[in-house]
Amino acid sequence: MPRNKNRCQVYFSAPSSFLREHKETLEKIVAAINRAGGKLTLKWFEDKHKLSPEGIFTQAIEGIKSADIVVAEISYPSTGVGQQIALALSWKIPVIALHKKGTEGPSRFTVGFQSELFSSFEYSEDELPKLLENQFSAVLKSGYVKFNFIATREINDYLEEKSKAAGISKSQYLRDILRFWIDKHEDRKEENT
Repeated sequence: MPRNKNRCQVYFSAPSSFLREHKETLEKIVAAINRAGGKLTLKWFEDKHKLSPEGIFTQAIEGIKSADIVVAEISYPSTGVGQQIALALSWKIPVIALHKKGTEGPSRFTVGFQSELFSSFEYSEDELPKLLENQFSAVLKSGYVKFNFIATREINDYLEEKSKAAGISKSQYLRDILRFWIDKHEDRKEENT
């Protein structure tokens, strides 16, 4: 669920060149995010010229980490947008990638990427608010919820060893253990009723 129950926290990623050449489209995407129930974690495009590259990087990292969802405009290939998508996915933050109908620019690699945390859509400006509303709803229903977990060194070492052997993250290994435990105990609960 969103950190703020009334609004979905959204980090919006777009190429810097998009700001200059497609300002009107950028404004329509931001308006569509707001209409769909999203609230931007960072309006980096307003502060872009006021910050150093290090400042932009730091604010972007904070904005992505505080987001429930990342919306990325991928109509025009951008290394920075690709890096932001990769960071969001590595932190288990769902990504909705958008590319405008009629553009030939989106990376085939990005559009072809498969993950339960990543979806890519072709859009027209008229369809955008409804598309985002539907996607925000779907992502938040099926998405992950982050929380702090403090473990003993012994538990951490165990999770580290087992997750590495299984080729998955510690978070995924812990989710698998919990799912197994819940399923096992749900069966017992049904037997006792």
